[in-house]
Amino acid sequence: MNDTRISRKKATLAAGLTAAVLLGAFATSQAADASGASSDDAGKAGRAVATPHVLNFYGEEYADTGHAERRPASLVLSEFTHIDNVKWKHWGAKKAFGTGDVSGMWCLPGCLDKPLKGTVTLSDPKTVNGKTYYSAFTLKLSGKPGTYDSEDLQGKHALATP
Repeated sequence: MNDTRISRKKATLAAGLTAAVLLGAFATSQAADASGASSDDAGKAGRAVATPHVLNFYGEEYADTGHAERRPASLVLSEFTHIDNVKWKHWGAKKAFGTGDVSGMWCLPGCLDKPLKGTVTLSDPKTVNGKTYYSAFTLKLSGKPGTYDSEDLQGKHALATP
């Protein structure tokens, strides 16, 4: 891989992770507020609920604002971690999960060229302004996950929502 391509990948990763840092506090407050069904859920009792979106900050054009997506190929999970080349196995009303190439600040520089394989699970849908978003994620690395000491690899964490 040439130096220009590596530099572009690093710049894209940095932009996405920087945006996630800015929204980390917001996501944490959103997760603390997600203590049950929203008032919008009562009105949906008799009709089908559309599958949720995920607020994604991947890419320079979405680094500051995020973009609502379903089944994104690349996803910024937190200010420290993202997953690329995601193959979604399931995207449902309550949960989504898929496998892909995981990297983050905690595994640089090695994982930039050789990303780690992992499974991401999105959960805890929450309705915001009439649109449903997953509001939490868990991440499990394949192989020997104990090699890395990262908060994002320990249990469930908040995802940003609008």
